[in-house]
Amino acid sequence: MMKNKTSPLNCLEKIINDALTILQLAEDVPQMKDGSFDAYQTICRQIPEHIREGRLKIAVAGVIKSGKSTFVNSFLGKELVKRGAGVITSITTRIRKGKKNQANLYFKSWDDINLQLQKALLLFPHDGSDKEILKTFDIRRKNDRQYLKKAYQTLIKDFPYTKDEIRPETLLIKHALHGFDTCKDLVQPDETIICFKSKEFDKHKSYTADPEKAFYIKDVCLDVFDKKMDPNVEIADCQGADSTDPAKLAQVLTYLESSNLIVYCVSSRIGLRQSDIIFLKQIKNLGLLENIIFINNCDLTEHENLDDLIKIETSIKETLEFLEIHSRIFSFSSLYNLFLSLESKLNKKDKNRLKFWQEEKKIVQYCDLKTQEFNSFFKQMMDKNRHGLLISNHLKRLDIIMGQLDERINIFLGLLSSDKLKEETARKTLNNLHHNASRLEAIVENSLDGAVSGLKEEIELNLKNTFIHDDKGILKKARDYIWTSFLDVEKYKSGTKESGFKQILYLMFQDFKRGLDLYVIEEVKPELKRFVQNQEEKIFSYFQSLFDSYQIDLLKPDHYSQFETETELTHQQSDFIDSIDIEKIKKILGLQLPAMIFEAKYTSMIKTNVLTGFGLHTMSQILSSLFDSKSNFSFSPGLKKAELKIKKENQKIIKHQFEQYHTNLRANYFLPLIEAATRDFKEKINERFNQYQYFKEEMEHLFSLKHSEKKEQKKKVLVIKQRIQRLSCDIASCSEISWP
Repeated sequence: MMKNKTSPLNCLEKIINDALTILQLAEDVPQMKDGSFDAYQTICRQIPEHIREGRLKIAVAGVIKSGKSTFVNSFLGKELVKRGAGVITSITTRIRKGKKNQANLYFKSWDDINLQLQKALLLFPHDGSDKEILKTFDIRRKNDRQYLKKAYQTLIKDFPYTKDEIRPETLLIKHALHGFDTCKDLVQPDETIICFKSKEFDKHKSYTADPEKAFYIKDVCLDVFDKKMDPNVEIADCQGADSTDPAKLAQVLTYLESSNLIVYCVSSRIGLRQSDIIFLKQIKNLGLLENIIFINNCDLTEHENLDDLIKIETSIKETLEFLEIHSRIFSFSSLYNLFLSLESKLNKKDKNRLKFWQEEKKIVQYCDLKTQEFNSFFKQMMDKNRHGLLISNHLKRLDIIMGQLDERINIFLGLLSSDKLKEETARKTLNNLHHNASRLEAIVENSLDGAVSGLKEEIELNLKNTFIHDDKGILKKARDYIWTSFLDVEKYKSGTKESGFKQILYLMFQDFKRGLDLYVIEEVKPELKRFVQNQEEKIFSYFQSLFDSYQIDLLKPDHYSQFETETELTHQQSDFIDSIDIEKIKKILGLQLPAMIFEAKYTSMIKTNVLTGFGLHTMSQILSSLFDSKSNFSFSPGLKKAELKIKKENQKIIKHQFEQYHTNLRANYFLPLIEAATRDFKEKINERFNQYQYFKEEMEHLFSLKHSEKKEQKKKVLVIKQRIQRLSCDIASCSEISWP
């Protein structure tokens, strides 16, 4: 039995090697090997690769200025990502253990960049002479960049920044223009990777912390050489989630959905903000609160005493309870912890700051205690996740393989028996099993297509109920949202004289579109995610039910009662083997949910109708004011009419989009998934039936062996059986090992 001092991964590596050795020994026994052996060996050899692919993901999230980057640096004990006041992280940065320091920047293609800018310009007010530029826009052309600059100047003049927000389309165009000269030689027709290695490693900070350069980047991954880093963990420094651009919020939420653990940072200066509450509700709606830890990131210069710090912590707890979020919260200073780990490398100013903080002994002691508690709790959560993801599933699979081989060996021992009665009983048992297998194989072949067609009909009916009959009310609620969404037309009135009708309508529509985008993120996407997961569970359950019903029970324990050696490993395959692996199928096929659900549109027809109605109404008011001195001229009624037309037309548009989403989901997601699952299922079933054919053909040879030959083979088989029993004990021991 293995000692508990061994690490789980080392333990698993030894088990894999032992399993491969056992399979090789079994191959050396005539008639022992069958078609399943190659599959068993492939599974064993692929486990290390699956472990690497199954890397645990930690997302460090929160709103702007909550200390996310500082926490990441503190957690890893190195200045890996740029930190500081204000908006520092401009793109989510993933960090992994590597053989050497290397920053990998994945740049967008020119097509992706131009498409982004086309969308931003699509609604931009123009007189119609720019249609060709808009249609074929390419920022690499000087004339197109001039047009983009003109658009930007118009935006900052007619739609200036407010104290509440900076318009995302304005920022997008600004970043594209200002970052062009730096990135033009790095971007290629296809997506490309730029690497900064060794001494140039820190150059990545000038890209990840600069929104103008980050605009051209799709993804960033840092490979870091550090013996202490876990090779099976990825930690991500996410962007601040209170961006005014819903597209950036969607990117952050997408990473959170793929993560195993979320560390949510809150600034102790002000506690949970309104933007935190909005973001946490979005996380909650997506069902991501199961594995989340909260950090009250303490700014030690802001708190006069420990009571003040605890007061903020208590306030955060109360707000989380109000949101029905029950999770642990830890108060400590990430910056203080970082300075401690880098003390010998600090400059004079930071050394003085550290020395000043250390004078506040009560606060420091409290933060040290909470740091220790966090580290302990964090380890518990990671162990729980990583053992299931990286170890237990593979151990279970290896246990199944050895169990199946052990069961086959028991039959061999019966067939190699010198007792003629036992030999004939074994022969009769195998003949009966082969006959039953052949009969069931014919039934499966004839009935599987019909059975799967029933599954397709069930999934299609569920799709129709959701998307056509709208029994979940997704479309109805979205249309109601559009109709009841509030656009304060009064705030646009002041700009009509300076900007004109087109600019004001553009502004109104952008606000309307952003509101709908946020509604989709917060309400529609979580509902559709739950629906899709439910259908995937139905598909798995359906095939699992078929798989269980098609078993022949080749290796029932009572089949061994007539054999010379009793079974010591009894495995009911139906309890362990999954009929299909949906996640693996989706990965192989590259299946992803359709990107767009609802998106507000400002079509030419809407624009024409709105402008015509707005213009006629305004002209009517002007004429009325000429003949009636008491008449008060106002743009408000015209703007309200424009608002109603935009809403009414977009109610029709999203209905069509919802129908299109249904079509795409059916044709490009569920049908390929079911067809691939059917193929996977058939392969597993056929592999199972083939085992009986091998038994029928190969076991005949055993009956013809001489007594001395049987005795020699039996000796080899018993050695293999003993090894399997030892390996079974090792698997059980490895399952109980805790992570270091």
